Amino acid sequence: MGSHKSYGESLVKLGLSEADAKVFQNRKTLSKAGLNDLRSRLKNAPTLKSYPGLTIYAAGSFARGEASKHSDLDLFFIHDDTKPDTQVDDPHLKSIRVMSGVMRLMEDEMKLPPPSNDGQFLNIIRLSEMLKHLGGPEDDHLNHFTARMLLMLESASVFGAATYDAAIEGVIKSYLRDYEDHARDFRPIFLVNDVLRFWKTLCLNYEHKRNQQDGAKKLKQKIRNFKLGYSRLLTCFATVALLSSYNSTSQAELVSLCKLSPIEKLLKLTTRNPDLRPQVLSALQEYRWFLDKTALSSEQLESFFSKKRNRTTAFQHAKRFGDLMYEVVSKSASKTNTLRYLVI
Repeated sequence: MGSHKSYGESLVKLGLSEADAKVFQNRKTLSKAGLNDLRSRLKNAPTLKSYPGLTIYAAGSFARGEASKHSDLDLFFIHDDTKPDTQVDDPHLKSIRVMSGVMRLMEDEMKLPPPSNDGQFLNIIRLSEMLKHLGGPEDDHLNHFTARMLLMLESASVFGAATYDAAIEGVIKSYLRDYEDHARDFRPIFLVNDVLRFWKTLCLNYEHKRNQQDGAKKLKQKIRNFKLGYSRLLTCFATVALLSSYNSTSQAELVSLCKLSPIEKLLKLTTRNPDLRPQVLSALQEYRWFLDKTALSSEQLESFFSKKRNRTTAFQHAKRFGDLMYEVVSKSASKTNTLRYLVI
């Protein structure tokens, strides 16, 4: 993520009010402080030193630069097992020690909420397996799909920066398997299709879970749907919009784009295509409303959503944000004749 000063100045320069820009900047400051705190604590952790080739990266609000004091911190673990000097003896036993050490540090020392989804993604993924199954039937089943997408779309390294870079470069290289034959006019359609698949999978997963819930759990699902229509939508389609603005791109360029937060991707898009500034500005103004609501505690947010009129208001805002992001994507893709690949 870029510097605080340039980030805030860029938002104001785009047209965001100083008050709104301050909300975004304060969230980014809080996110960076939390990630830096975790990095410093992990740096000398003995269990991590015994696991060469390991990277840990954050996803979610901290990685997007949008964390509030109520945010949890979602972590993913990748082991680069593709090199002779990164082989690990007794990997299962050591992975248990890694997880327990990291969880104890986060909950007992940093006083953070427990990870979302009951720690579903607290396992160490081997990079060789992630690359091997990319796009295949085992991809989602092994949780590689979600880990890979969040690595590409909204991640921040907190341990093992070299392995983190190698993981991004390895995944990007897999998406660019046809690059050598089309270097002059290469479009990352494979990557864009995977992002769209991720978005549709998130939507389908929501519908599936909604059918399984009742009572108080239905209220939590409505809140998840609300967040899906904002933060997850932004994560996916800020990337799609930016990638769609390129007539051609390279591996190095894609790697650098993946390391931008979703909002930074939108800002970069406006420098590439100034005609999109009004739509991006309106989308960020709408997103500011979402940040206000997610500054509430879980209990406060549930209380807000328990009232029908509040739910109606929230989903009206979410629809407005979705409409604005559609304008951003369609206008960006139309300008480079990429829209056709987003549809068929």
